[in-house]
Amino acid sequence: MKSLSQRLFSAGLCWAALIGCSLLAAASFAQAPMPPAPTPDDVAAAEGKPATPLREQTIYIPYAKLRSLFEKEGRGVFLPYDKFQQLWKAAQAAAKKIDEIKPPVDALISEIDSVAVINDKADVVEVTAKLKLEVLRQGWNEVPLRLKDAAIRSAKLGDNPARLLHDPATGYRLLFEKKGKDPEQLTLELVYARAYTKSPGTNSVQFDAPLAPVNRWEIRIAQPGVKVNVHPKLSATETTAEMEGDAKPEDKKETRVEAFVGAAEQVRIDWTPKAEGAAGLTALATVQVRQEVTIDERVVRTRATLVYDISRADLNKLQVALPADHDVVNVFDDNVKGWTQKNDALGRIITVDLFQPARGTQNLVIELEKFIGDKEMPAEMARQQVKVPVIRAIDVGRQQGVLVVRLADSLRSEVDSRLDLLQIDAAELPQQLAGQTWAYAFRYSRAAYDLTLTVESVKPQIEVDQLAEVFLEPQQTTLTLLALYNIQRAGVFQLEVDVPEGFDVRQVVGRDIAGAAAVQVDSHHLAEREVKVMENGQEVTRKSKSRLNVNLSRKALGKVALLVELQKRSEDPNLLTPTGKKSAIEVPIVRVNPQSVARSQGRLLVYTPESLSVHPTEQLGLRPVSPAEAVQGLESLRAGRFPLVRELLAFAFTQEPASLKVEAERRRPYIEVQQTLIARIEQGVVKYESQFAYDVRYSGVKSLRLDVPTPLVKELRNQTPAIRERAFDPQPTDVSPGYTALELSGEAELLGGVQVKFTWEQKLAELAAGKGVKIRLPILKAKGVDRFWGQIAATRAETIDIGVDGEATGLRPIDPRVDLKVSVPDAARAFEFHDADAWSLTLLATRYELEAVKKTSVELGLVRMVATRSGQVTVQALYRMRSAKQRIQVKLPDNVDLKTAFDTQPLRINGQAANLESDTQGNLFIPLVGHSPETPVVVELRYTYDGVPSNLQVPTFLDDETAVQQIYLAAYLPEEQRLLGLTGPWTAENRAAWPPKQVNSNDEHLLQQIRASVAGCETLGRDFRTDGTLYLFSALRPTKDDSLRLVNMNNTGLQVLVFALIAIVGILLTSRPLGDRLWYLAALVVGIVLIAVLLPTLARSLTGGPTLYLAIGLVILVWLVRFLVWALPGVVQWIATRPVRTAATASAVAAAAAASTTAPAAGGSSPFRPGGPGSGTMISTPAEPPTTPTATLPEPPTSEGGARHE
Repeated sequence: MKSLSQRLFSAGLCWAALIGCSLLAAASFAQAPMPPAPTPDDVAAAEGKPATPLREQTIYIPYAKLRSLFEKEGRGVFLPYDKFQQLWKAAQAAAKKIDEIKPPVDALISEIDSVAVINDKADVVEVTAKLKLEVLRQGWNEVPLRLKDAAIRSAKLGDNPARLLHDPATGYRLLFEKKGKDPEQLTLELVYARAYTKSPGTNSVQFDAPLAPVNRWEIRIAQPGVKVNVHPKLSATETTAEMEGDAKPEDKKETRVEAFVGAAEQVRIDWTPKAEGAAGLTALATVQVRQEVTIDERVVRTRATLVYDISRADLNKLQVALPADHDVVNVFDDNVKGWTQKNDALGRIITVDLFQPARGTQNLVIELEKFIGDKEMPAEMARQQVKVPVIRAIDVGRQQGVLVVRLADSLRSEVDSRLDLLQIDAAELPQQLAGQTWAYAFRYSRAAYDLTLTVESVKPQIEVDQLAEVFLEPQQTTLTLLALYNIQRAGVFQLEVDVPEGFDVRQVVGRDIAGAAAVQVDSHHLAEREVKVMENGQEVTRKSKSRLNVNLSRKALGKVALLVELQKRSEDPNLLTPTGKKSAIEVPIVRVNPQSVARSQGRLLVYTPESLSVHPTEQLGLRPVSPAEAVQGLESLRAGRFPLVRELLAFAFTQEPASLKVEAERRRPYIEVQQTLIARIEQGVVKYESQFAYDVRYSGVKSLRLDVPTPLVKELRNQTPAIRERAFDPQPTDVSPGYTALELSGEAELLGGVQVKFTWEQKLAELAAGKGVKIRLPILKAKGVDRFWGQIAATRAETIDIGVDGEATGLRPIDPRVDLKVSVPDAARAFEFHDADAWSLTLLATRYELEAVKKTSVELGLVRMVATRSGQVTVQALYRMRSAKQRIQVKLPDNVDLKTAFDTQPLRINGQAANLESDTQGNLFIPLVGHSPETPVVVELRYTYDGVPSNLQVPTFLDDETAVQQIYLAAYLPEEQRLLGLTGPWTAENRAAWPPKQVNSNDEHLLQQIRASVAGCETLGRDFRTDGTLYLFSALRPTKDDSLRLVNMNNTGLQVLVFALIAIVGILLTSRPLGDRLWYLAALVVGIVLIAVLLPTLARSLTGGPTLYLAIGLVILVWLVRFLVWALPGVVQWIATRPVRTAATASAVAAAAAASTTAPAAGGSSPFRPGGPGSGTMISTPAEPPTTPTATLPEPPTSEGGARHE
């Protein structure tokens, strides 16, 4: 029941909240008290019904299903009103509760006031600091005090000792407890000290002080005049006050410095104790002076840097004597408090007050200025004497220094007088003056020197190279000038240009060209000048406003460029219209004023349009040159402007006066027309298109004339909106019979290129297959033109053939792909004419029926078959094809099991994976949906089957509408297999005719041909792994029965068989005679040649290794050994019987001398025994005389080797 009560209470609370929200909403939006709601009795009384009596009802709540009953949506809980009020107030209080906002930090230091007292006796600095703390969080808090390297003497928080925690890494921390929630302010008094570091002349101490935004320090030193530095020094003041307890302020004083350091991590205090010096003696000072004098136009400026070296005592004031005619512009240094000046006998004396009395080094910078002539309006400087001011320090023991003089670029000078000055080289100048350009440099040892210079202005030397261009047009004349100045010695601020009178200045600007910068133009105006003109045959002088003065905002020096453009409208009727009369024109020339420059040269270019005929009549001071020479070294301003003008005249001129007069006449219009007539012959209609390209030169015309056949007047469709056509009314008298003259006009005069296009159609009778229809082309004539020529192009539909009926009159056949002026891509015939009245052409159109062709063309195929040692063949078939069908049927060899042949991606099209489709009969289809028939497609098919390379079959296309071209088969056999032969309609590609050997090749060139210009196939075929020896074969249009049968054998077995056969036969022939063996050897050679010719594959395998040659060599070696065994005994016997044979020879010679009729004896006998090895012949020996006893020789053997002699 406890659980039930809790649930009832929660439900009641929810209902109370909803009711309270609805009541609040109703109360907030109510404008007036609402009337009481009618009760059921009031409603019944209003309707005339009796009131319903209140009935007491008993409600039973099933206890077993209490949870499921009250936990559903829409269920209600009833509770007493006092209980509802209690829940309602609790809900209101919970809704108004605001989360407590916690402070961002627990405690902080808001302000620190520190007093540091330096104790010279103990060599320590003691700091008394008051820290104001803001405590925000209740409970225990820690505040970091840092002070890692300081010793804390005392710490009090209010009136109680403070709790401090120490950490060697971070320093001290303050620990305290805050009671209560309200913020609280506490005060911590802290006394800490640290020893300071002594060094010669300077003492220093550094604290890791507590951090606070307001951090004020007061440093006290029991010595007056001590220089104290506080780091960081955000704000500091120094005061000298009496020490506490001293009655007389003059007895003991101290140095106090107040500083604000902010939230600095470290505070460092440096101070230098004040030296007493020499008591009672005056200061001893020496001065080093760096005096810089700059002489400019009408002004002399001097800057002197005086470096004092003060010893023995302090100086509070400095005095310097200056020339009275120079104005003091500035006197400054960090220690300068103020300065005054007065004049006396020594000149102008300035007295400088210092903030701090100076001892040691004290710098002082003085700037002077003197104007020569009018100070307000200085004029150009003439030859003047300038005396360099002498700056002398007063009350110094020694003064020496360096004097340098700089001149403006527009001035030059020479030394007039010099006293007590030693001129030095620029390399001897001090570092502050080195690296600058000085006209003079001197050194002096006392301030009694004198230097007077004679200064004068340098006149600028100006050379100018200019290009004047005249654009002479019928409506206006435009003049441009590009002047390239070379200004030396001195700069200028004004340039002068002579311009013709009556022209408007359009543009005056600087121009950047090669090697020259643009001048900075400030303003320009026209001024008057005197010119000489001819009046009534006499030369008179008058004023003309034709001098253009160009003011520059910056001085021009070196190579600079100026651009000037002028323009004037022209109303000469002889130039506007072709009147046939000539007008005399004086060509205006704009040029730089020759009197304002030292040397001047220029070029003149005259441009005219084709519409004007211009001829020079008089030229003065001009030399004709070529247009290319005229713009050499300069830049023409025509670039991108004046497209209708051309270069006509070019001249060169110098500083002498130049003029040019010409005669100009407007040319009559010249009209050339080129017509392109296009006849597009289709089924039942001929669509004509006639384009006229008019080229109107020299002068414009208001209208053009075109004569067309009268029946076409209403059929013509003008496709040029800017051209209007209408028939002449009345018609001209020279119109040919059957023609109507049309007037072509535009919005304005027609000039230049004008394009006019007309189209119309001509109905044709139905074209029967194989029968021709004559089409006579209409002739449109352009009249009133100087030249009219044209071209005719005829196009046709795919099933229509066009020819010429009879002979084309007045026409010349041309190549429609090259010679047509207007591109007609599908033109079949084209002609050209040059006389519109002399040509005629009748075309003959014949329609033919289309014959069905094969819809698929396999241009090239490559099937790569890799035979593995495991008895499987891996196949990759690549085909380059074009097809108009959506799918192509392909047939794999019969020994391929379709269930196990394919991997995950058996088909790829253009390098992208595709699904290989099949039907219920097991036929395979390659989908080509979405590929254009005009674009080649690369299809890749991969599969594997169990088999041997003795029977290789390629996939075939069973569709009759597929045309297969050449197919290559690349067979890869294992390295240990040798190909002995092949059968089938296949050609071996990688073999040589003789010697019969394998040609090293691969199939990469075939892959490149297949994937050429096909997107996505750049690396096609490279991911297919191959192994073994490649044998490449090809066949044209192979069928499913055209298999390749290979005969192969293990290479080791083949070599053993060849070796054994040759060796056995050779050894068996050893006992045969030499002649028989030679015959057998010749038969072997003939057999090898026949095998190479008839069976090249077998010959390549037999002769490809060293086995055959080793066997033949072994046989020859055995034969040689056999020969030596037979021959060596005979040689030994021949050597042993040599003396006997010698004696027999001598006896024979003696007998021959006795009987002259006896034949001479032989000179010797052979060492070999009678009969050759293996032969039955006998070798003859010399005949012995019967009277001479001879040794008995053994009988010759009848076999090779003979009998053995022991």
